[in-house]
Amino acid sequence: MSPEEEAQMLAELKAISNKASGSRFDNLEKKIVKTTVQTEGPNTQNTNTVNFLQGNPEDPALNQYWYSQASVDALTFECERLIKSRGPNYKVAFLSTPSIYFALSDESRAQCWVMDYDKKWESDRGFVFYDFNAPADFGAKTEELLKSFDLVVIDPPFITREVWEKYTESAHALLKEKPAYNSESGQVIGTTVAENAPFMEELLGCKAQKFRPSIPNLVYQYNSYANFDGAEFLGQTNPEIDP
Repeated sequence: MSPEEEAQMLAELKAISNKASGSRFDNLEKKIVKTTVQTEGPNTQNTNTVNFLQGNPEDPALNQYWYSQASVDALTFECERLIKSRGPNYKVAFLSTPSIYFALSDESRAQCWVMDYDKKWESDRGFVFYDFNAPADFGAKTEELLKSFDLVVIDPPFITREVWEKYTESAHALLKEKPAYNSESGQVIGTTVAENAPFMEELLGCKAQKFRPSIPNLVYQYNSYANFDGAEFLGQTNPEIDP
């Protein structure tokens, strides 16, 4: 694919996404009810998720669309489960997934970093500016971060293979081990459309999971992917999508 064809495809995908913006996110906010009690389970409201969604409107200019509250909670609980089960040396990089990073408990977030293009979170301890066009460049923290993570969580702003290849480069640069199925420190969780399943397995060893996240302002449906067995919450269907 030529650069001109790739640019045209990305522009068309962005235009499709932008058609769904606006009123549907307003409806999502009306459904959010604050809670001061957080119990364990993927379907329990997480106060951090609520605060993130209410405090960070989507930015269509960045092709920035959030998972629903329930989907953020489910993905967050999966990450929390892994962090707590593997201990304090288990580190997670969140690539273009700030909603999950900020929904984590403070204790878990201390073992995590969030890599994102949007600098609105740059005051956070774990924020690193990230441009997928420079997949192994993490600024002044590059040397500190390379080959230091056990899990990367990825949700690119675009669904094309070319973009996923760049995120794959980032995963290879950040993970302690080469991402492969059931590797101990080369774990990947990602979300993208079902049509991308073949190259998700080819590039990252990921297989589609039962859980399909809801993204209210996107017109196409995503699947979740992981390259390891035993993904507890990703192994369950999402009642928002699959009653």
